[in-house]
Amino acid sequence: MNVNEIFDVIRNFDLSGIIRELGAEEHVLTQPEMIGLAAAAATGLLLCLLGLKIVRVWAALTGLILGFAGGLTAGGMLGLNETGMLIAGGVLGIILAVLGAVLYRVGVFLTVFASAAGVSVYLIAPQDWIWSLVCVAIALAAAILAIRFVAVLTIIVTSVGGAAAAGTAIYYLLPVTGSLIHIALCVVICVIGILVQLLLESKKQKKRSLKKAAQIREEKSTANEVEKARAMMENLDKMSEDNDEEPAEEAEEDEYLDEEPEEDFEDDDMIIIDLDDEEESKK
Repeated sequence: MNVNEIFDVIRNFDLSGIIRELGAEEHVLTQPEMIGLAAAAATGLLLCLLGLKIVRVWAALTGLILGFAGGLTAGGMLGLNETGMLIAGGVLGIILAVLGAVLYRVGVFLTVFASAAGVSVYLIAPQDWIWSLVCVAIALAAAILAIRFVAVLTIIVTSVGGAAAAGTAIYYLLPVTGSLIHIALCVVICVIGILVQLLLESKKQKKRSLKKAAQIREEKSTANEVEKARAMMENLDKMSEDNDEEPAEEAEEDEYLDEEPEEDFEDDDMIIIDLDDEEESKK
């Protein structure tokens, strides 16, 4: 299959037509179709159960596929040759894959957009470009809302999309018929996927809360140690100030004691002088 044939397959891809063909009573599954259905069932189950858990992986795969298909289509519309179409598809696919894997919200956008688009096409089965635009609008609205409500919408959309793919593939692989069985398979898988993803997300939030609580306790203990050290330094400063004041007071007392004998000596001299004056007066 050359590049032009790949371009034609991408341009003429009709999911609803493929489903109708598989569901025809006279249709017998071929070996390639059985392999494709088994792969679709496995991928759908993984998406349904681990949509949010490994959203970066889904974003990288989605970005690679959408980018390659978009680049190939754009190159074909621009009239590029096969090499140019492959280069355009490869470059755009790698760019979208890297952006989806590195930037978390870009990855959520791509994953939810692809899942919502697949579910919309599966349920609406558009026959013209108007309904195709409706499917794109639904997928775009869901992807934009998922940027704001990451966990809730990603879990719901990936569970529904994965359940639709897995339930439909399993239904066509099983030797049973009936629309109720088909719907029951999709609903059961969807409910299980939502419960599993909610459980995984709750464990993740619990670990994050415990980590944050441990960080807060560590910060508080560090603050308490700093406060204790500061109080100890203040006490040491006060003790050193008290020690500096006591020698000064003792020095003042010593000076006072040293001055008292001088005053007594002066008084004695005055008494002696007065006695001498009295003796002279008597004479």
